[in-house]
Amino acid sequence: RAGNPELKPELATGVEIGYEKYLSKGGLLSANFFARRISNLMRNVTALEDVSWSATPRWVARPRNLGRASTMGLELEAKFRLDEYFEDALPINMRSNLSVFTSRVDGLPGPNNRIEGQPKATANLGLDYRLRSVPLSLGASLNWTPSSTIQQTALTEITTSRKLVTDAFAMWAITPEQSLRLSASNLTPLDYSTGSVSTTDALIVTSRSGGASYTQWQLRWEMKI
Repeated sequence: RAGNPELKPELATGVEIGYEKYLSKGGLLSANFFARRISNLMRNVTALEDVSWSATPRWVARPRNLGRASTMGLELEAKFRLDEYFEDALPINMRSNLSVFTSRVDGLPGPNNRIEGQPKATANLGLDYRLRSVPLSLGASLNWTPSSTIQQTALTEITTSRKLVTDAFAMWAITPEQSLRLSASNLTPLDYSTGSVSTTDALIVTSRSGGASYTQWQLRWEMKI
């Protein structure tokens, strides 16, 4: 691994258009579209290089400017109370968002020549409800990211597995200043993994890492001072 003193700054020129509508009970509906053109895209690239301390070339990983890239996406968000749309429904606060992305790096072969670290989509869904008869609040959220494959360089392809995370909580208001909160993170634990495949004229190098995830429980006493 080595640095690159000739690295140029990555610049982006883009346009963004958004629309927001505020609802009568504090809710929000919004849509946002963006498109960007990136120059001097930076990415770590592994390539054969001559080195001063050996007559044999070595594989060296260093950040490089790949050239130009483009990306665009659509982001949708909705926050509202359920009884705004259903007359007999409970006053449950709903929140949701959905984002869809696409991108292309000009200097890499397709079809997976997307910007590194950008999934094809993400989605979130959450709800909160405060009971009227007792001082108890309940809530839950769901986060989803699909699996993805990205052509990192002309030689290397990276894959990541699907992610699905569910969280929930229950909070009992003892007094206006004190509360007891029970929360659970990752209620639906999945095994996650990442992998890469590097191809050269002489060999194919495959690596994979990952492991199991677990549910985390937490009981906390909160006090406002």
